[in-house]
Amino acid sequence: MHHHIDPHELGHGDIRRTESGVIDTDYYQQHARAQRAGFLRAVISCLVRGGRRAWGCIRAKLNERSTRQSLSRLSARELKDIGLARSDFDALGDGSYFSDPTRYVRSRERLRKCA
Repeated sequence: MHHHIDPHELGHGDIRRTESGVIDTDYYQQHARAQRAGFLRAVISCLVRGGRRAWGCIRAKLNERSTRQSLSRLSARELKDIGLARSDFDALGDGSYFSDPTRYVRSRERLRKCA
């Protein structure tokens, strides 16, 4: 049975020893395992967060491609009817269309011409 004593009480500096004065290898092995486990948890956590970000980027690209493919199937007349031009496809796919007021104004003008 190993009874642990505070290393500072024995005057051995930072080396942890058992009551008999032998270096407490069990303590250091447990400590090393705990450190490795903590490191692995941190690495896995980073990988998971990075994976979520990567999946978000992949999903956004898939959505962009799907939007472009759907719009590409429309005729020029159908696009004009909804106030879009083929030059709007990229902006619609990446979401910048809705934050660009000039595109919105041009779309409204196209719709007015169709009416």
